[in-house]
Amino acid sequence: MKRYVALAAALFLAAPLMAHEIVVGDLQIIHPHIPQPPAGAKTAGGYMAIVNNGAAPDRLIGIETEIAAKTEVHESKVGTDGVGTMEPVAALEIPAGETVSLERGGLHVMFMGLAGKLTEGEIHKAVLIFEKAGRVEMEFMIDPPMGMAGMDHSKMDHSGMDHGAGGHDAHAAHDGNAAMAPAMTGDPMVDIEALLKAQFDTPENPLSVAPITVQGDVAIAGWSQNGIGGRAFLRKDDMGWFVEVCAGKGLLMPEMLVGLGLSEADAGTLLASVNESEAMLGAEAIALFDSFDGELFIGREGHQHGAATN
Repeated sequence: MKRYVALAAALFLAAPLMAHEIVVGDLQIIHPHIPQPPAGAKTAGGYMAIVNNGAAPDRLIGIETEIAAKTEVHESKVGTDGVGTMEPVAALEIPAGETVSLERGGLHVMFMGLAGKLTEGEIHKAVLIFEKAGRVEMEFMIDPPMGMAGMDHSKMDHSGMDHGAGGHDAHAAHDGNAAMAPAMTGDPMVDIEALLKAQFDTPENPLSVAPITVQGDVAIAGWSQNGIGGRAFLRKDDMGWFVEVCAGKGLLMPEMLVGLGLSEADAGTLLASVNESEAMLGAEAIALFDSFDGELFIGREGHQHGAATN
């Protein structure tokens, strides 16, 4: 049993600076937290580890909180065909003497219809409802936004950006959207490729952009450059297209797109189109897109949320 608790502690307590836990009877809940969602997001994901130190199993059957209109446990999966799915879990089994981890890419709490903005450092009350343990009052901590985990973002070439001309400061230009925005033509395929190339393409390190999948005012574009690759989620507003987040396999997870404001139905439709387009490029290209580890939120203002680490 101690081995499971130590593992859970390593997973959930290493990164946060103010990790916390709740112990009620035989249950130990380790660092329930919500990474700060992007501005304007209608949903958010919640994570924690639940340790059952008792001799009998229990089940998590409900979650109550005022921060969202609806809160459920969901499970994300990627099938052998590469298609991501996300389904609600009516009752989450917590076996005796074991730890159940709710983490990115698997089981997680889904907060739908956020009542307001969630900001790093906040604490929000909630109640976990267990079949045997009953109602357990606890708190979700708002952690920093999900950032990079092992990807050296500096390898994506930024030298072609205008870091000084036109009144743009170097930080804004480096972040990608505040400088070098080409004129929009109205053709999303042309505009998205031009935008990404204007920001990252150089003669020494040319950027390839394909495939580009557009659905209304959002799009996902695969990119590769100098042996690395990833996916960009883009959004269109009255000023044109901009990069909202760069990621890898995470952009194939429905909860990621739902967290960016898409409905579950729209997320599923977009992902089906992305998978179909990428399949035409083959497994090598898909592996390159998947290699971008973590998520880097940028947005219209061009401020990064999270930094690359190596």
